[in-house]
Amino acid sequence: MLTRSEFMVLLGALGAAGAPAVARAAQPPWYPMPPPLPLGKGRALVVSGAGARGSYEAGAIQWLFRNVSAGQPFDLICGTSAGAINAAFAAQGTVESIQRNEQLWKGMPSAGILTLQPQIQDVVDGAKQLQESAKHGYPAKLRYIGRAKNEFQKAGPPADLIKLMGVMDDAGIETLVHRYPLELSSLQSSLFVTATNVTNMTSDSFYQFVGPTAASSEARFLERTTTRREMLTSEGTPPLTVQHNSHHALTQDNFSDAVVASAAMPGVFQPVAIKRRETGDTNMYVDGGVANNTPVELAIDAGATDITVILATALGELPAQPTTLPGMLQAVNAIMQQRILQNDVTLAVAKNLLARHHDWSGLNPAMQAFLESLRDGEWTPIKLRVIRPRKPLKLSVLGFNDQAGIDAAFDIGYQDAQHEWVYSAAG
Repeated sequence: MLTRSEFMVLLGALGAAGAPAVARAAQPPWYPMPPPLPLGKGRALVVSGAGARGSYEAGAIQWLFRNVSAGQPFDLICGTSAGAINAAFAAQGTVESIQRNEQLWKGMPSAGILTLQPQIQDVVDGAKQLQESAKHGYPAKLRYIGRAKNEFQKAGPPADLIKLMGVMDDAGIETLVHRYPLELSSLQSSLFVTATNVTNMTSDSFYQFVGPTAASSEARFLERTTTRREMLTSEGTPPLTVQHNSHHALTQDNFSDAVVASAAMPGVFQPVAIKRRETGDTNMYVDGGVANNTPVELAIDAGATDITVILATALGELPAQPTTLPGMLQAVNAIMQQRILQNDVTLAVAKNLLARHHDWSGLNPAMQAFLESLRDGEWTPIKLRVIRPRKPLKLSVLGFNDQAGIDAAFDIGYQDAQHEWVYSAAG
């Protein structure tokens, strides 16, 4: 049985809350280098949300596809936020797609990702004119005040400003993504992209299974998620008022929108409207990292048993003490994401323990059905491989204009991918 110390080490691998720091030498690794990933089924790559640090993930992905996954793509790739961009290109599994991903990230500083909305820019310009007016006496002061008035008038009524749901113009990120077209028919690996549905208050996924077993894999995935939903609403379980996460098939029409939506940081970028094919309704989506920054659970539900996770934060890395509202929001979000990630790791450990202990008599029928749904032929323990920075990156989450930082993070990711942490919660 998995001991408490083994369990805490496993949590520590992913930096979950409450887990002790795990010492690690820089060179050489403190553990023997693992053999290449097995070429059987169930190999998944999970790419977390990271903002501008997605450049680090892109570097790690490039090394993986040159050395580990050459000639044999991952069976499944899941991505959130910046990780969704990386996942979409990685799932195409070609030398060209990996190169395009690098070009996209290294081209962000020149793409104007952090260009203010025109109305917001007008307000900023007006404020600058007022500040300048304070440096001058009359009549120059009046000229600056007049310019400020003109800028504020260009911004429009305050009521219209309040309606803006993002301070940055979406044109930069949309232009950059569409510069490198995403073709659903080119996928070599099954793909999951997560986004937060602010219409229904759920964490949704957009998916496409590929390969000869695509239909059966999709059926098993939907069965597992449906069974879990029934378990949570069955008799004998606590009365929970929750909206259940939805899963939508990717199409060529919604592919790029789903990726952009997954990376739409709330308050920074505008929400993205996506029409649901099943109902015809249009839902608004923001950054998938709001609700699930590292979708390990999705990979497990989709049948993965050997999961490589790419994170963009160093073990034990804490954000600086918040001194601004954006900093406070970022810190609060980091706390929530730690809890979600810990739950995902706990799910992996629980599945491994259940692989050895099949007696769940006494549980209500819905719970038994849920546990039974986790089976995929023989029970197979989950192996987690983690790639993350060995020390905190100098690149900030919003450092999209930092060319040197983005280039350096890419190179660091390429190096760190060669020294993954390997944990097996075999129980």
